[in-house]
Amino acid sequence: MANVVSVIIPVFNRDKFIVDTLMTLKEQNYRPLEVILIDDASTDKTVNKIQKFIENNSEKEFNIFLYLNKTNKGACFCRNHGLHNSTGKYIQFLDSDDFLHVDKIDIQVKSLEKNNFNVVISDYQYLKNNNVIKKCRNNGNLFKRIALGWSMFTASPLIRSCLIKNKITWNEKLLFLQDKDFLFKVLMLSGHYSYIPKFSSYYVQHSSNQISDLYFIKRPQFFRMVTSRISFLFSNFLTMKFKCIVYTILGILEIFFQFVLYYIKKSTKIFFGEKIFNKIKKYFK
Repeated sequence: MANVVSVIIPVFNRDKFIVDTLMTLKEQNYRPLEVILIDDASTDKTVNKIQKFIENNSEKEFNIFLYLNKTNKGACFCRNHGLHNSTGKYIQFLDSDDFLHVDKIDIQVKSLEKNNFNVVISDYQYLKNNNVIKKCRNNGNLFKRIALGWSMFTASPLIRSCLIKNKITWNEKLLFLQDKDFLFKVLMLSGHYSYIPKFSSYYVQHSSNQISDLYFIKRPQFFRMVTSRISFLFSNFLTMKFKCIVYTILGILEIFFQFVLYYIKKSTKIFFGEKIFNKIKKYFK
């Protein structure tokens, strides 16, 4: 029997998109799939649409579970709750308005089984109105790219559950950039990964609020990011590969750089005014 893949999806007011997202999972060539949805106290028809989809589409090897938060707790809480309740050998994180290619999970599972790695990563695309508007490749030295601020996209990796379960959690104190923080830790703890040069996941842009916007507060959180990564480094120092220790330190320094840059920009805008600041910004671009 094939190994179960757990797909974890936080949901908040996604009645216009959630059915399409679930259909891309039903159409996956891989079985068995365990889909875990955590609704974060939606106020629209999201829950009704999910329940109706479950009634019409649940199968022996396509099981869907819905958990309901009584109050809004944020996407990170939802993902941690889903991870805690998952039973799969492999974990696929997915947002409630994004898509996966029909072969995505099947190809990545085969890669993990063949190479005995803990993480496999593919490329992704930005979609708007069903058109590709941007292509992103997770190629090259991804350890270095991630340390310098690259975001690989939440849905692009497939992760062996034993790597993260009871070891890494989504930081519920972070208000945005949670995916960067979590996937940074996943990659550094793994120490190696398999890369498949294929566009297999899709980040969908639309006029409705993104999940990241809904939980976004416009103030810097650099100290939380630094604290999170320092704690991660000390907790896993003895088990991490030397290169990953170096890249983790580089990642911490990159956050300090962004912190300094943020306040330089903020001070420049206050001192010179909005118009001159925009001219300076345009010049350096």
